[in-house]
Amino acid sequence: MKKKLLLFLLPVLMLSCKTQNLNNEFSVIDLGTTQISTFADIKKSKPQNQNEILVEKIYVPNKELWEGYIGDEHAFLKWTNEKALVKEDSWKENKKVNSRVLSDGLKKYAREMSAFTGYKPKGKWYLLYGPAFTDLGGLSGGIMLIDLANKVNINNDVIINLYPHELNHQIYSATKPPTEKIVLDRIIDEGFATYVSYIFHEKKYTKASELKYSEEEFQYCISNEDKLKGLLKKYYLSGDEKQSRDFANRNFKIGEKYPGAIGYYLGFRIVEEFVKRNGEDSWKKIYTMKPIEVLEQSFWLQ
Repeated sequence: MKKKLLLFLLPVLMLSCKTQNLNNEFSVIDLGTTQISTFADIKKSKPQNQNEILVEKIYVPNKELWEGYIGDEHAFLKWTNEKALVKEDSWKENKKVNSRVLSDGLKKYAREMSAFTGYKPKGKWYLLYGPAFTDLGGLSGGIMLIDLANKVNINNDVIINLYPHELNHQIYSATKPPTEKIVLDRIIDEGFATYVSYIFHEKKYTKASELKYSEEEFQYCISNEDKLKGLLKKYYLSGDEKQSRDFANRNFKIGEKYPGAIGYYLGFRIVEEFVKRNGEDSWKKIYTMKPIEVLEQSFWLQ
């Protein structure tokens, strides 16, 4: 009996250790649930020390987030008292967006992406109700945030669909060799994340959908690929940070019919050609390659 029990416990312990190792390098903070409950208590009891409660329960434990996203304690209290407390009911009643479900889903996808890629994502995620400056974005120090108050985040499925792309960013940033910051780095980073998301989803979404382009925009890129190659040749070695941001900016277009964030398409096509030339599973090699090596071995510009 003891032997059978030991055999049963061994895989459980191994699984527990594997999960724990992932959690040591990857964490998800469900701040949204804490915000909703704290705001509801404050509105119900109307305590005299309201600001103290907000600072103690929400600001101080997550100071690195708030300082990077809103500002100091004063800015946090001003936004919370003037904007957030008023919106608490609507946030709570919106059953389509649930921070607890999203938090659990993110942990699940992190484990699945680790198994899929062979690498573990590293970083800290916050799920919160904020000023809606972004729908999903990054701060310094490897911090990622999902602002559930942003109108783009219409339901859990829309948000969860982004997880593989964003998790790949966290994996690749930890595995790729040190390189000089050039435009190509950003292009490969976004294109690679899009490609991995595409195959992680087993290609059930169109390439246009993964790129967040309309089908018309995607087809226009295909029809004008020679022009896009010329654009890449002109800028890929540039160290200009603004140019790097422009290639990934949804609001920046190189022409009327082109989609914004044209760098996503360029990077996706480079990775796609790399895989065609190097084998179906060769995308995994990219994690430890310099972006310039990926471009050269794709032969896309030749």
